[in-house]
Amino acid sequence: MRPAQRRKMILNTAIVIAGIAAGILSGYLLGEGLAERKADADIKAAEKKLYRIQEQLQEVNQQLEESGAVEDAALAERMKEFEDGIPWNMTLVNAENPMQEGYVPELAEVENGYSVDARIAEDLNAMLAAARADGCQPQICSAYRSVEKQVQVFNDTVNSWISQGSSFWDAYQRTTQEVALPGTSEHGIGLAVDIVSSQYAELDAKQAETMEAQWLQEHCYEYGFILRYPPEKQSLTGIIYEPWHYRYVGREMAQKIKESGLTLEEYLGKTY
Repeated sequence: MRPAQRRKMILNTAIVIAGIAAGILSGYLLGEGLAERKADADIKAAEKKLYRIQEQLQEVNQQLEESGAVEDAALAERMKEFEDGIPWNMTLVNAENPMQEGYVPELAEVENGYSVDARIAEDLNAMLAAARADGCQPQICSAYRSVEKQVQVFNDTVNSWISQGSSFWDAYQRTTQEVALPGTSEHGIGLAVDIVSSQYAELDAKQAETMEAQWLQEHCYEYGFILRYPPEKQSLTGIIYEPWHYRYVGREMAQKIKESGLTLEEYLGKTY
């Protein structure tokens, strides 16, 4: 990871955790008008919790710095080649390769109020139309997300785990397996789209059993898309199996990646 990218990831992590901490503290502050004494005690408890979160933030930042310090030379060389001209449709965005700071693609609206990089809209619409012609009922549930939106999604997921009884650290760790840190999500470059069945819209492993998911996995490459986070590949992608998450790489590259059986990380490592 390049130094500027690593600093950006650390900053995004700080924003995320600060947002969670603010939510915890504000929750206590809301009670002040109802019972002043109880609110004072709650605020002190919240301040202690915030202090612990700040310590955890320092630990996260240290881990990120250490992971960057041991970056292998081969990856650095591939990133140089990427900067020198890997096609836009093969851009790699993940925890080790944050998106370019400030980048916003030219967007085109597709359906349900969602937008994607304008260059993929035609193929995406064609894929959805073909699926519907075959009797499927796919629907987009997420597409382009700004970094600010990604912060919100990440924070909401952390808070959801906390509300279910997880500690902050466990909630954070679980969330990183499901949701990319802000600045490291393909949704931010407009090339990723989440598609579910209109009959079953849950984002879980059962989504793979729907007719829509099965159709997409069989035909998505014909329209330039790949299943970005396939099963049993988490150690390579850093993300759990997501049968709803499709990434545009172009028709030619999608065909090659499908035939290779590789993830995008693996394919780029062998090709560029």
